Amino acid sequence: MSPRRLGDIALTHVIEQETRLDSAVVFPKFTPELMKAQFSWLLPKHCDPTGAKLNIAVQSFLIKTRRYTILVDSCVGNHKTRGRPEFDKKQFPFLARLQAAGVTPESIDFVMCTHLHVDHVGWNTRLKDGRWVPTFPNAKYVFAKREYEHWEKEARETGLPRTGNYMADSVLPIVEAKRAVFVEMDHELDSGVALYPLPGHTPGQCGVHIKAAGSEAIITGDMMHHPIQVVYPDWSTMFDTDRAAAERTRRAFLEKYADSDTVVIPSHFVSPTAGYVESIKDAFRFRFAEED
Repeated sequence: MSPRRLGDIALTHVIEQETRLDSAVVFPKFTPELMKAQFSWLLPKHCDPTGAKLNIAVQSFLIKTRRYTILVDSCVGNHKTRGRPEFDKKQFPFLARLQAAGVTPESIDFVMCTHLHVDHVGWNTRLKDGRWVPTFPNAKYVFAKREYEHWEKEARETGLPRTGNYMADSVLPIVEAKRAVFVEMDHELDSGVALYPLPGHTPGQCGVHIKAAGSEAIITGDMMHHPIQVVYPDWSTMFDTDRAAAERTRRAFLEKYADSDTVVIPSHFVSPTAGYVESIKDAFRFRFAEED
């Protein structure tokens, strides 16, 4: 993918994997009829021909400013024991893909995790001599303080049985290596690049707001997992910490940015990933950027 440019800021994505998830498992409010009503624009990219499976990307985003190279989210990672088979002890050529995008681990200045779920923190660390060490040795790792406090407590008390304790191998080693920076949910990373609070999916989830030369883009993390949620904002996922709050955040976002020139970039939409929110009567749709 060629970088998207917003003034002197370049933005691109690096895909770790694409997978399929069960629609009825992900969305408690799923019905085949409502999914089929959207087949005209969902097929064939975004679901299988029956609507029973969702096509999902796991990817990172690179932001290059004049001063910094910023990696947003770090996917699943390699060699990690996980409770989900699509994530367990995988080996992805992710670092080679970063290299193809013109970035080495040493050149990353900041790693920013939109939230601390298993598929957004994995490449924070890599296995070296039997230890988990920071993959990006010169980077500061930016975590929203509220988000970190929630998941540190949850991992300590429960061990995160559904996924496996990814905090132990992908987040706590960063803290122990003194590479973590804990910030408020509106923290500015650089001129024109700031965190954007999007709570609900998790308590401290933040998107990334990029604004330069009259152009605007927002990486939205898991505020939406799939384009169907633009049409049905009440379809919160089983992964959401607070489904009602996730819906409120999603609706407010869609209403704010509908019919604007703001580029919306959800973390899990399959390529082309980016697009625009449009209003249709009393509903919304997502127009992918490739339709420009």
